[in-house]
Amino acid sequence: MTDSNKSTIELLDSQAHRKLKIQTQKLNTKQNRVNVANVSVGELNTLVHEYPVFITKSPNSGDLQLTAILGFKSGENLFLKGDEWRATYLPLDIIRRPFQAYLPDQNNPNQGHIAIDLLAEQVNEKHGTPLFDDQGNKTEFLQRVEQTFSQIMGGAVQTLNLLKQAEQLGLIESINLSIEVPNKGKVELNGLLAFNKEAVDKLSGQELEQAHQSGLLQVIHLLLSSTLHLQKLIGWSANQ
Repeated sequence: MTDSNKSTIELLDSQAHRKLKIQTQKLNTKQNRVNVANVSVGELNTLVHEYPVFITKSPNSGDLQLTAILGFKSGENLFLKGDEWRATYLPLDIIRRPFQAYLPDQNNPNQGHIAIDLLAEQVNEKHGTPLFDDQGNKTEFLQRVEQTFSQIMGGAVQTLNLLKQAEQLGLIESINLSIEVPNKGKVELNGLLAFNKEAVDKLSGQELEQAHQSGLLQVIHLLLSSTLHLQKLIGWSANQ
């Protein structure tokens, strides 16, 4: 369910990219026209009020991850309406664009670097927020970008650990969603996983206590409640 775009990626450099600026208000871009966004457990309390969230497997590592559904087909982001984003909260995976993490060693995220897509529509040398000042120092904006990636990396580890715990407890199942969109017919969403409510309800004793102490129970309830937002996406899709 991922969406791939061709891009020109370079590691961020204070000399080579001294003049670059980012148009941060420009949201309706090719990079953002995707139907999924990776999210972390730290975002869920806010995220589930506006987005449907499921579990998926990373196409690269095969690790379990949390994924917000933005659209029903590749390249479709129903949260974009012109230049407006139809939610008050933007997932960190959207905020970080047009930047991405470069990790030479997947097991050592602290040694990662920030890269930039030079072909991204937000990137130019005339308009927007600069990355470096005239002396080549990081601007406050770039420092916030670094903080965003720190949140993303830390959140990914926390999320993976909780989902591994859920998997070990037998609480995760594969699902296929068949959604009827008025005037458009059926849409199939494959490759999704979800928490099995019956298995969750059967938790008891030490396993139940561990799930409570780790925060897993809260994550389960948040994800189960978030599926209500699929109806909102169906309405948006039908009215396109």
